[in-house]
Parts: sequence; C-alpha cells; structure tokens
Amino acid sequence: MIDSKLEIKYIVIQVAISLLIAFIPIYFYIDATIKNQNIKDKLDLQNYSNQIVLKIENFEKQNNNIFYYPRSNIFFSSIFDENRKEIFYSNSSIELFDEDFKNFNDKFCYKEYLESNILGASFLVVCKNIDYSEVIYNALILLLIVSVFIFLLSFFVIKQSIEPYKRLNIYLDEFLKDAMHELKTPIGVARINTDMLSLRLRNDKNILRVKSALKNMTIIYEDLEYYMQQNVVKDLKTNIDFSNFLEKRVEFFNDLAVSKNIVFHKNIQTNINIYFNEIEAFRLIDNNLSNAIKYSKNDSNIYVTLEKEGGFVKLIFKDEGVGIKDTSTIFERYYRGDNITGGFGIGLSIVKNICKKNSIKIDVESKENSGTTFIYTFSL
Repeated sequence: MIDSKLEIKYIVIQVAISLLIAFIPIYFYIDATIKNQNIKDKLDLQNYSNQIVLKIENFEKQNNNIFYYPRSNIFFSSIFDENRKEIFYSNSSIELFDEDFKNFNDKFCYKEYLESNILGASFLVVCKNIDYSEVIYNALILLLIVSVFIFLLSFFVIKQSIEPYKRLNIYLDEFLKDAMHELKTPIGVARINTDMLSLRLRNDKNILRVKSALKNMTIIYEDLEYYMQQNVVKDLKTNIDFSNFLEKRVEFFNDLAVSKNIVFHKNIQTNINIYFNEIEAFRLIDNNLSNAIKYSKNDSNIYVTLEKEGGFVKLIFKDEGVGIKDTSTIFERYYRGDNITGGFGIGLSIVKNICKKNSIKIDVESKENSGTTFIYTFSL
C-alpha cells in the first residue's frame, strides 16, 4: 500500500527536479539583475562625479578662500595631479587606474579627466562599495515563491495521480486478507482428514504426497500471512525453549522429507533458551527446512544443528541439494532458485528481515550440485 512517506518521497523528487529546471531562468534573472545594477552604479558614479566637477568650477568662479570638498556616505573620491599623485581623498586613499571604470574586489570606481582648475587636479576618481544584497534578497524571495508553488503543484498532481493506485492497493489488500481468511479453514480441514486417512492407510504414497502438498500450502499461506501483517503485528517476545521448538518443527516437516526419501540428521543441544518472537521463530525455521527439502535431491540427507558457544547460539541447516550459483541474491524478494519449484520467492526475504530486526548474523556456504549450508548466529 502506498503510504504517506512514499508520497512525500515522490513530491520531494518532483520538487528537486522542478527546482533544477527553474534554476536556469532564475540564474539568468540574477545575471541580468546584476548587469542592471552595474549599469545603475555607473550612472550614479558619473552623476556624483559631475557634482564634484561642478563644485570645483563654482569654487573657481566665486573666488572663495576655502574649498569644502564634497563628502558622502555612499560615495568616496580622490583627486590626482597631472603626475598621478593623490592630492586629496574624501574617505580613504584610492589607487589611480587607466580604465574609465574599474571593478575592485569590494568597490566599483569611475575615473574622469579634469580641465585645468585652481586645485591643480587632473584626475578625479569616484568609488562606491559593491552591494548586491538587494539582488540576492530578491533572488531568494523569488526562489522561495517558486519552491512553494512547485511544492504545492507537485503535491496536488502526485496526490491526484496516485489516488487510483491507492484505491487499487486497498482493494487488493482487502481481497488478499479475505482470500487468506477463506483459505485457512479448508486447508485445516484437509490436513485433519489426511491425518485421519494416514492412520488407516499407513505408508500409503498417495496420502503422503497429499500431506506433503498440504504442508507446502500451509507454509506458503503462513509466509503470506506474516508478510502482510509484519508491519502491524506487535513485536511480542517470550522465552522459548529453542531446542524443543526446533525438534517439533523438524518433526512437522518429516512427512515432506519422507515423500522424497530424505533423512533428517539432528544434532540439537538440549535446554537452549532464547528470548524471541514465536511467530518469527516459526518463519525462520520453517522457511529453511522447506527450502532444504524443496531443493534437495531424492534419497539425500539434511543436517539440522543447534549448539551454544559462549554467548552465541548457532542454528545450522545443511542439505545435499542443487546448490546456489550466486548467494548474494538469494535474500532478495521474489528470488527463486529455479522456475519450476513452487513458491513465491518471499521466504528468504522474510528470513533476512527477521535476522536484520533481531541482529542475527547470516552465513551461507554453497557449492553447485553439492549442497548448501545456512548458518544463523544469535547473540544471547
């Protein structure tokens, strides 16, 4: 079922892609705005320079004794003689340059040639600090507006797009739950009746095959049931006599083994207890025993070992089956060792999730046509 986390993930991806696309026109906007700002700064510098030149000319015409050099909080300037020596500066000293305009690291300057005057100045340099704060502020506001717009649009579009799939998933989920509920009773009835028939017709091969098929159906049913409910069932752990628990599960699978003339060899230490979820213990053991029988050759052996070493418990399943080419993919969902053997390929995926949840180490050793060994190490 599509949950809200998945929706948010799709929305975030959509917004990220949209922002990358939207960043292109925003970049050009910022670039154009900076160029406009530079043009405005040039005009401002020229206008301020004209004001100083006019002030010098008026001073010369008025024939005053004291010249009050213009000062500003925005602009600062210097005048130089014909030898390029600084005569006076308003705020801070400025280096004379050859170009009409000069862009320093922190300021933008304009140079103007002066006609002969009473101050003996030949050059005037006017500067102002570079300030793109307004450009950056406007760009951030624009980016924020675009981001909010894209997020809301993406949220609406994705919400509408996945709504039919959500309804379909809900329908399929309910259908599977109902179907699983309906299957449980006939499987149980069939198993009871085959058990009664096996008491009358002992060692009948047909009855054994039916019992084996029903047990396979039971395992598939229980895997599907666990898979569907694993996110909603509470993690209830209890103290389990793991030795006795494993003995009973091996006994449960004995009919399946007998149908292929497979012999179980048990090396189970007694009185080994673990604190574990009983349903997860069923799934862990049943899937391994089922796979060991499923992929074993007829007239072969399966070795089941349970032993305690220090602070660890090792559960080992070894078969003499077909082996595995690539052990790195066997725990992926829907993986199947071949295309003929039954099952949905979710068993080992469930086992991996259980092991990951309970910090159980998994080791797999396999050789083609020689068999496979699964080793599970529990920390006590």
